Amino acid sequence: MKIVVLTHNYIRRPGDLTALYLHRLSVGLVSRGCQITVVCPHATGLLREEVIDGVRIVRFPYPFSGRRPLVYSGAMHRIVAGSLSAKIVFLGFLWSFYRSALAVCRSIRPNIIWANWWVPPGLVAARIARKTGRPLVISSHGTDLMFLGKGVFITRLSRYVYNRAERATVVSHFLKNHLSSHVKAIEANRVHVIPMPAGMETFPQTPPPDNTVPVFLSVARYDQQKRLGDVIDAAARLFREGIFFKLHMVGEGPLEEELKARAERLGLSGIVTFSPLVSQSELAHLYQGADAVILVSEGEGFGLVLVEAGFTGRPAIAARSGGIVDIIEDGVNGLLVVPGDVEGLAAAMKELLTDPQKRSAMGANAWQMAHERFASDILVEKMHRLFVGLGEYRRSK
Repeated sequence: MKIVVLTHNYIRRPGDLTALYLHRLSVGLVSRGCQITVVCPHATGLLREEVIDGVRIVRFPYPFSGRRPLVYSGAMHRIVAGSLSAKIVFLGFLWSFYRSALAVCRSIRPNIIWANWWVPPGLVAARIARKTGRPLVISSHGTDLMFLGKGVFITRLSRYVYNRAERATVVSHFLKNHLSSHVKAIEANRVHVIPMPAGMETFPQTPPPDNTVPVFLSVARYDQQKRLGDVIDAAARLFREGIFFKLHMVGEGPLEEELKARAERLGLSGIVTFSPLVSQSELAHLYQGADAVILVSEGEGFGLVLVEAGFTGRPAIAARSGGIVDIIEDGVNGLLVVPGDVEGLAAAMKELLTDPQKRSAMGANAWQMAHERFASDILVEKMHRLFVGLGEYRRSK
């Protein structure tokens, strides 16, 4: 089976973390006999074409990419929305993407075109699918679906894209419901929930750490959605009660200085530490050194860090919101709290801090549930069955 993958985000070199989950899926499909060709944007210092782990990668240049890069920063939508010149560059990006992807599809004649994110790759893929008659699968990983329902233009654009899709995948039931409620062009029975693989081999299980002072770990972007201010406020409540612990926050984003100032203002300078993003191997060590993980985002599409924590055998305190509820079962592998409820969050933190046996039991459950639901082989096999089933369906028509 030949599959052409269209994406604006992909690993740039071995060891890169950019959309690593998509590369893991692609490598897994190669191991099952698929021929995978990824079409993605070029950037300074990258080869125009190469093979990484058996996956062929074709990178297309686009106008002004050296002076006004749009990709590999995780902020394309903000860059494009920020100025007229960026919007012009974006139009050139789309045209270059389309021409390159069409040439690859005509050369390879794939069995399936697989677009990751409905915009912008889905826009390109929908036009190519219509032109070539090839079946289209669209996978969304969270951020792109949050645009749905925000204006008539977005509604029409999403309808155009999903009208061409024979199947769609999302990473959580929350996102499936969100997609189905905003885009009537694709029926719910053609939308499959297939989470992103976390790379379980990178996060081996270890016994609970023997910390003199318990450690909470937060791995999240420093922005409003992650509600990290609530975590700091909850920590301050516990500190005022005389409960001793450490809170290690890992991430980057626009609220970094504000969060640091908040911790200092609340007298938590010796309690809360901040670190920039780290490699996967370093992150694994941080999970292993933590007693529990915290993620209280509101409307989180999935919550990959909770799966990673589960592979290492760590329980979590998380928000009862979005795709998080697909991962955490309250009282089983972690504790769920209402987003924005600082008092409830502080109570959950105190519960785990003061009960090491509960932490240990929940950590064991987290490991088992992560392997049963989110092991890479399981998720790759789900995607492979989807592609094979679609091919058989097309042949029977």
